[in-house]
Amino acid sequence: MNVYSEHNCLIEINHLGVKYGDKVILRDIGNETIPFRVNDVKREGMLQGQIVAILGRSGRGKSTLFRNLAGIEKPSSGRIIIPKTFEGTEYKNIAEGDVGFVQQTFPLSRNQSVYEMLQDAVAMGDHKEPADKIIDEYLREWGLTAQKNQYANQLSGGQRQRVAIIEQLLCSHFFIVLDEPFSGLDVKNIEEVKDAIQKLTSSSEINTVLFSTHNIELAVSIADSIYLVGYEKDDQGNFKEGGTLLTHYDLKKMGIAWTPYSKEHIDIAEKLKKKMLES
Repeated sequence: MNVYSEHNCLIEINHLGVKYGDKVILRDIGNETIPFRVNDVKREGMLQGQIVAILGRSGRGKSTLFRNLAGIEKPSSGRIIIPKTFEGTEYKNIAEGDVGFVQQTFPLSRNQSVYEMLQDAVAMGDHKEPADKIIDEYLREWGLTAQKNQYANQLSGGQRQRVAIIEQLLCSHFFIVLDEPFSGLDVKNIEEVKDAIQKLTSSSEINTVLFSTHNIELAVSIADSIYLVGYEKDDQGNFKEGGTLLTHYDLKKMGIAWTPYSKEHIDIAEKLKKKMLES
């Protein structure tokens, strides 16, 4: 079992609800029964960030939850909090710009090179070093130096995903939300995105990736914490309105986070599939 310890809270959702007019989209996300809390994880001798998977069938509110996590939308009730500073214990409501958001299509400019896109991202952030030095460092670290002067249509799916992640890192730092990052990618591109996520969370213990996917096995293989969003049933067996958290698997506490895929992972994937089909 990998030894770890948990420290300050990095992200917490408290009784979040979202309504569009009279329609309930999300209901009571992060309550006493199933809390939603991401803590700073420390492992001896290494940097270990957080990888949180959010699963659920289509139409259950995952993308709405992600827009709230990114501060793009405001909840109708409840709140999402993050630290004001990582040295203290005071918290604030999440706001746009605090969290990087890479949408499902990760749109990139068609009229700019990779370098030009990243120049714009640096200009939006708070950086003391020259832009060209920062960009060159990121491109080298993320294996994109050869693509510096290429355009979006010249990049592979995995390369576009990495550029989109770097853009958000340069703007927002630490927290990244990825909405369906593996959708439509072939096997090679999927491995590139997995490598990008693992690189991101092994470069700082604060770095936190929250992602959604319909590939349950993939989620179980790389996440250290998994939440399932879906519809609850009432006493008569009818679905309640609005998606909510149905279950949470903390793979860290189960001793299988950061380990090769095993029978324990397969068992969790099967349980998640069954629960998802019922919700």
